[in-house]
Amino acid sequence: MKEKETKNFMSGKHWIIILIILISGYGIFTGVSDLKKSKNQNWTDESSAILTKNCVRDAKEMAEKYPELTNEYCECSTDKIQAEFTQSEYIEITKSSIENQKQKLLSTFQSCLTNYQNKIKALN
Repeated sequence: MKEKETKNFMSGKHWIIILIILISGYGIFTGVSDLKKSKNQNWTDESSAILTKNCVRDAKEMAEKYPELTNEYCECSTDKIQAEFTQSEYIEITKSSIENQKQKLLSTFQSCLTNYQNKIKALN
């Protein structure tokens, strides 16, 4: 009778094991990723200023029309990029095609872009 009770206890609960494996795998992945980033993190205040300045410069007409909003957007994007990538990873990404850069970077600062667009729409 006890053997039957033991079988019933785990019967239909394979999803729990799969869930534990997925959560553990994610924890290991992020732990290794964080370790790599902490060893290679070379961002400085100067790096932040350069990224923000280049972003504002590249915004061209938008930076002229909406200087404060553009600067806010660029600072937000810089913060998100620096939180997601090491400086060396970012440099490698910028060496690739524009399409590849968009694919890898856009999701990182999408919230900044959406906020920027919404604030501009509210002004018009």
